[in-house]
Amino acid sequence: MNRQLVVQLILLRQRKSLAKKNLVINPIEEAQELYKPDSPRNFGEDLAFYLSNGYVYSGRDLFIMGRPITRRDDGFVLDYSFKFNDPNAWFVHLAAGEGGLRRFLDVAPFKLEWVCWHKNKTDRAELNYYNWDKYKEKVDKYGINKD
Repeated sequence: MNRQLVVQLILLRQRKSLAKKNLVINPIEEAQELYKPDSPRNFGEDLAFYLSNGYVYSGRDLFIMGRPITRRDDGFVLDYSFKFNDPNAWFVHLAAGEGGLRRFLDVAPFKLEWVCWHKNKTDRAELNYYNWDKYKEKVDKYGINKD
């Protein structure tokens, strides 16, 4: 099991345990915990980038960092010097807290054709794309959370 998934499972258990005691984990603190010591950038660097060049939502129940990208150029999604022209997708770099990617549809500043995020399979990260409207239908129908 990869380390990030283990950390997410631990945080989920902690959140449930604290909820039973009427205590809450702050989503921004949870987001910071998702960073590995060997990550190429730290939380502060990513936060600064997304505050200047993307979108950050921070609330009592949710923390999200993302930016508009162009699907055809998604190989540059983590290259912060690359400028996307005519974006057609939201790249959600990080979502922590209740509802994560499901709630992004509610808090995004505007709609684009696609929503995407990294999906970890074994040790290789790949982008997982959903058409905005189809994803919204799925979420509305099933109440799923595709974190």
